[in-house]
Amino acid sequence: MKSTPIICVVAVSLTAIALLSGSTDAACAGDRSMSVAGACDKTSAWQGQHELELCQKTLRGARDGLTASAYGIIAVRAALQSSEATEGAGKKLAQDPKLPEDARAVYQICVDMYGLARTDVVAMEGALKACSLADFRRVWEGALASVDYCAGKLRLVDGDVLQRTVSADRERILLAFILGGLSFPK
Repeated sequence: MKSTPIICVVAVSLTAIALLSGSTDAACAGDRSMSVAGACDKTSAWQGQHELELCQKTLRGARDGLTASAYGIIAVRAALQSSEATEGAGKKLAQDPKLPEDARAVYQICVDMYGLARTDVVAMEGALKACSLADFRRVWEGALASVDYCAGKLRLVDGDVLQRTVSADRERILLAFILGGLSFPK
C-alpha cells in the first residue's frame, strides 16, 4: 500500500494552511481589493509567464477579494518559509565532513547570508503592515542582496546542490516585492 500521494497532499495542505493563517491585515491608502487572478496578472506584466505561474502557486488557496498588501504578505510568508528551508539545507552542507573544507566554508557563508535575508524578509511583512514603501523597498533590497551574495559564492563550488533552490528563493522574494508593491499608489 503506497501512502506517498496522500502524504504529499497532506504536506501541501498543511503548507497552504500555514501560509494563509495569521493576520494579513494591512490596508494602506490606495490599497485596493483584487482577485488572485488579477494580482497574478499584474505580476506577470513585470516578469512574464514564469512569475505568473509562481504567483498562482503561491496564492493557491487564498481567497479572492483580499487587498494587494494581503497577497503580498502571503507571498512574503512563502518566501520566508522557502528561505528557512534553504538555510537549513545549507547548515547541513556546511557541517558535512565528507565535503571539502572550501565548499563547507562557502555553505557557511550562505547560512550567514540567509540569516540576514530572513531578518529582511520578516521585516518586509512589517513594512507592508506599516504601509511604509521606503522600508519595504529597503528590506527587500537587503534580502535580495544577501541571497545574491550567496548565489555568487555558490558558483565557486563544483557540483553545488543549492544553486537551484537559492535561485527559487530569489524569485519568491521578488514576487513578494511585486505583490506587496501593488498596495502602494503610483
